[in-house]
Order: sequence, then C-alpha cells, then structure tokens
Amino acid sequence: MQKTIFITITRSFLTRNILRCGTLDELKREGYKICILFPRPTIPAYLKREFEDEKVRLVPVPTADSSRWHRLFLKMNFSNLLFSRSTITRALFFNDNARTRFFSKKFYKKTLIVPWLRYVYLRVASSLPPLKRLYRFIEFVWFPQVNPALRKVFDRYEPNLIFSTSFVSGFDCAVLKEARRRKITTVSMPKSWDNIALGYARVRADHLVVPNEPSRDVAIRLQNFPKQSVHIVGQPQFDWYVRPELIISRDDYFNKKGLDPKLPLIFFGSEGVWAAFDYEIAEMIHDWIVKDELSRPCQLLVRPHYSNSDLDIFKKLRGKKKVAVDSYRITNFLGDKWDPNKDEMVDFINTLYHCDIMINAASTLTLDAACFDKPIINVNFGCFYEGNNRNDDDITPTLYESDHFEWVFATKATKIADTPDALKDGINTYLNNPRAEAAARALLRAKLCYKIDGKSSKRLAAVLKSLL
Repeated sequence: MQKTIFITITRSFLTRNILRCGTLDELKREGYKICILFPRPTIPAYLKREFEDEKVRLVPVPTADSSRWHRLFLKMNFSNLLFSRSTITRALFFNDNARTRFFSKKFYKKTLIVPWLRYVYLRVASSLPPLKRLYRFIEFVWFPQVNPALRKVFDRYEPNLIFSTSFVSGFDCAVLKEARRRKITTVSMPKSWDNIALGYARVRADHLVVPNEPSRDVAIRLQNFPKQSVHIVGQPQFDWYVRPELIISRDDYFNKKGLDPKLPLIFFGSEGVWAAFDYEIAEMIHDWIVKDELSRPCQLLVRPHYSNSDLDIFKKLRGKKKVAVDSYRITNFLGDKWDPNKDEMVDFINTLYHCDIMINAASTLTLDAACFDKPIINVNFGCFYEGNNRNDDDITPTLYESDHFEWVFATKATKIADTPDALKDGINTYLNNPRAEAAARALLRAKLCYKIDGKSSKRLAAVLKSLL
C-alpha cells in the first residue's frame, strides 16, 4: 500500500530548502505520496506548475486564529522556559512598543525594571522541569487548535507520517496536535540553524532532525527531546554547493553582473529590518573602492535582504561603477515574501563561488561563505534597527548575542569589525591574504555545517523512511 507523508511549509525559504534542494525528490524516488501543506487559502499557480505531479499534491489549509487566552499563554511561556543566550537577549531587549518587534536599547534603558523582571521570570521558570511538562500538557489539552479545514485534509489524505519543517510555527503545532490525536508518527525540525534556542517547543514531535551537533545538544539538554529521537542530517540547501555543473565561468558570471572578472569581488549581504541602515556601510565600502583607499583595486556586489527589499535601500549604488546590486523574486504568498527559483539559487551559488570576501551583520550568509571557504567579516557597528533613533546606542552588538553566533565566534573563523577602520583593515588583510583564518573556517564548517557532501537531503529522507 502506498504510504503518504505530510510536509508543512510556512516560509518560502523552506520551499527552497526542502522542496527544491533534494528532500522532495528523494521521497518521490521512494514511491511515497506526498501532500505539502501551506497555511493559506490558495496556492500560487507557479508553485503548482513546479511541484505537482502524480506523486505530489499541494494542499492549501486556511488557518484559524488563536484565542486571546492562547496568545497570552504563549507570550508568558514560549521564550521563558528555555534558558539560553538567545532567550536572555529577548528578555532584556525585546521591545513591545517598537513599530515592529525585536530589539531596542532605548527601551531597555528607559524601562530598566521591566526587562529585569522578565529575566528573573525566565531564570526561575526555565529551571523547573515540572513547569515545562505542565506547559506542554496545557498547550495540548487546553488549546487543542482544532481546525475543521485541517481535519478534512487529514481525513481525505490519511497520512502515515507528518514532517513538520518548523517546530516554532503555530501552523505546525496545529498539525502536530492533530497527528497526535490520531496517533500518527511525527518528525519536526528547526526551520533554520538559528531557531533551536529561541524558545521552548510547544509540542514535542516524536522525532527531531537538526543541522549540527550544537543544535542536537540544545534539543536534548534544553528542549527535553530524548537523545535517541534527535537526528543530525546537515542542511539540505548546502547540497547544491557541491554540484560543479552549476558553476559558470568567472568571465560569464562577472559579465552577467556588469563587473570586471579581473578584480576581486567583495560580497556585502544586508540584514534587512534587523539592520535597517546597513546600506550606509555598503556605500562606505563603495566609497573606499572608488577612491582607491583599499590595498588593491576591487569591486562590490550587494545582496538586499528580503525583509525590506521593496524599499530599495541600496538605490544610491545602482548604476554606479564597480558595484552591482542583486535582485530576486518577491511574492506575497508566505511571510518572508522571498521565494528564489532555481535560476536565482544558481546565481547565488555562483556569487558565493566567485566572491573573494563576504561581509555581513549576524547573517546566515556567514555559513554560506564558510561552505566555499571564503574570508568572512562580521560587521559590529552601524546597524540600527528600523524603529530605532540613530541618536541612541548602536544596537549591532545585540544582534550577535545569541547561541548560534556564540557557536560561530567560538571557532574564530570570522573577523569582527567594531569600527569602520577595523572593517577596512579586515578587507585589506583578506585582499592580501585570502587564506587567513582558513583553518578556523574548516572548524566552522565541521561544527556548524556538519557535512558539506551533497547528502543532507538523503540523510533527512532516510530518517523519514526509517519511521515508515
């Protein structure tokens, strides 16, 4: 009898990582029927054309809003039952009054007592195992998230296994709860390498797949997953990084970008709304280039962040010499609004392959660059949050106060630029000696990228197959 797997997709980068990078193809080769659940009333035609066939069905599932009491319950507990560097940062710097949420030192200074009360609550609550067990019991029993539309999907397709691609997602939690009520085996994962320590899993799946050893440690030690239920598979999107047929010549790549293949390329990756003024850093680097203030003539490529790409904050650089600004597909389908097609994925891989230095602020681009053994500089200044007044303290260091960047910095694989002069010095060092920190980058790859062998999707599919 043909078995059916449900896969949840709540962000477009998960469409890339799970559906486009090999996992879906591996499962299809095994002969499974696959239903991909999206928390939307409709699905764009381009996705149906790309993925639907006799083995794959894309299923829209209208979501139901959480009750007021459920939202209050989550606010009190999600980030307060897991004591980590990431949750400490949220307790002290989370700003409920900002135009959009996240960090603000101004709020921290003006309301000092509130953050410290949150910290004390976090410290006490996270240290009580019975409270953690009670939290998950209440979450499942008192807030069952019964969704008639979701129940109909389960009734119609009768899944044998649930693969939840984001254990923090409210939609995924509703799917996991429905599966538990029906006694269906569940597998979940953190949607990204930086998610595992952000909050306590509301619903514990039967199994968890993680990208690396540090994530596995957090899952067992802080998230209370049984050791035997946690599986390291790597990061499926990295599978494309070892496909030589995707690499085009340096001349073809640089001609496509309107750049000079003879000059070194500095790749600057924006951090979007988390660093809303980082365009000034890109403009500063370009100014150094055109004024010949760096140790070697070079050029710049800028990659906007999907979270504010519609604002075109790098417009001052467009059309200028020795700089190119990337663009990519933006949709209104899922929350991140970023859905790279295969051509865009290939272009990004070639940028990583052909660039000479990677510069970013607290971005996953750090790992992407490490996969290609590229020198990395993490900017630690000038990246004020979009709701911040730049007369306040620079909040950039706060972006690094997380578990996942603590893992990065422990390897000493990147240069940390605290000032413009330090950034310029770092660029000059790498222009003159691109092998600097090469051994540390190898350690970073081993520690956080796990295995860049093109087989992460196979390992992930093998875990799912073993449970069927």
